[in-house]
Amino acid sequence: MADQQWAVEQLRLFVAKIEQITELYRTIHTIGSDRPEADDFGRDISQLEDELCQLEPAVQIVMDAVDPELRNYQRFDPDLPASYGGISWTERWYPARRAALTAVGLHTAGAEAKQRMQQDSDRGFEPAADEYSGADFELVWPRELLVQEGQALISHAEQDFDQQCEWLLTEAFAGTAPIDAMRACRSSADVWGSDPLPGVPRNPREFLSRLIENAYRLKEASVRTPYWSQRRRPTMPSRLDLPAVTREFVRLADSFRANGYLDKEFPDICVDDRDGVYVDGADVLQQILGIPSLRWPLDATQLLDLEDALFDVIEALHDLVARPRSRWFHSYDSCGWHHSQFAIEPARALYRWRVNQLLDRSDLGLRLANDGEDIGRLVAVTDDARADLVNRLANQPHGRTSDRVRHGIALFRARGSTEHDKRSAILVLAGILEQRRQLLKDSLPRKDEGALFDIANNFAIRHQGLKQQGDYDPAFLDWIFWWYLATIELSDHLLSRPA
Repeated sequence: MADQQWAVEQLRLFVAKIEQITELYRTIHTIGSDRPEADDFGRDISQLEDELCQLEPAVQIVMDAVDPELRNYQRFDPDLPASYGGISWTERWYPARRAALTAVGLHTAGAEAKQRMQQDSDRGFEPAADEYSGADFELVWPRELLVQEGQALISHAEQDFDQQCEWLLTEAFAGTAPIDAMRACRSSADVWGSDPLPGVPRNPREFLSRLIENAYRLKEASVRTPYWSQRRRPTMPSRLDLPAVTREFVRLADSFRANGYLDKEFPDICVDDRDGVYVDGADVLQQILGIPSLRWPLDATQLLDLEDALFDVIEALHDLVARPRSRWFHSYDSCGWHHSQFAIEPARALYRWRVNQLLDRSDLGLRLANDGEDIGRLVAVTDDARADLVNRLANQPHGRTSDRVRHGIALFRARGSTEHDKRSAILVLAGILEQRRQLLKDSLPRKDEGALFDIANNFAIRHQGLKQQGDYDPAFLDWIFWWYLATIELSDHLLSRPA
């Protein structure tokens, strides 16, 4: 009886996938093959055809055994046109359905087909350790974000786990190898019901857990190594200017929009939802930024024409994105994907990561802050050592002193910060050092401790009297700020030492 049920299930699964392909072709025909969405549907069709090819050997045997009229049923080769013997899936789904409905009482054919599929499975589905570090498992996400989202999925998802896991792998990896491996685990569990091979995940949940355990092996996407002629050129590659950054950012924003990251704030209305209220993304951005006639989807030419509009939009979208952890496709009337279960923090982390990758290739000298009071806001770029110093102090536990430090950092590194802003930031740090003056007196040589406060008190930082020395180059303000910030970290270490 188990073989009978298995055979029927294979045929039903076969038919279901053919019907999905039929619906996708119908959708492409409706919306037009030149639409960007058509490419996504085409990839879905190719994926379903690959799955059908895996089912083909078993289905051929089952259908021959069930219905003698189908003995001439041809094996499908997706690479051959119909004139060379290839029959499209949609042309033969009707006999497949009939076979599925008449497969009651089947035993021998079911056992034979199961054995043929089992032979392929004996190789196992667990990627080798070195495969995790290969190109097939290359990430297009930060490694830590994959771990966080994977752990959240394992901990909380009960229903639709497989679908959510597949969506996670689709987003996080450059290729389809992780998805194929996950589906193979699902097939091995659902089809045979036999004991799994040693070391092979029994289901997608175990596969994802194993993948997270090996996350340190995964290769993160990096800047492409220059090709031969580029490597032989003596000059450094040119950096992106403002127009190029604008065009690249518009494409980046479109990719977030296509993946449903903005559906929480301005969702697409389902064709079946007659009470849904349409929210225009342009209206939302105009209300937030006060920029009239701002277009949505974004237009690169308009962003360049409006002063500072690009930078405003970069910061605004950071606050609007939310990652949909679940989605489903509604084919009726070309409705498309519906997204749900939105998570804000992972979306913002991914957004900052991708925008900063773009800005790092530019000559703008800006990045989105990853921490601190000004997280998600554009700040001036500095070297790695000072960036690490800011990161350590900005991520201190909340408290009166640490909040003041974060405020000072935000004042100093803000995009377009003025000389007055930098003096204000230094004044904030000087106030913290003043509170720790006795500690510094006890720990530092007297001249060093005295110099700290001599600069704050006599160089137009804390006071503005006639005796103040304020006629120095504002570039010195940068030096004072970083000196004070490093001294605050030093005093933190001194305070943490045992008495």
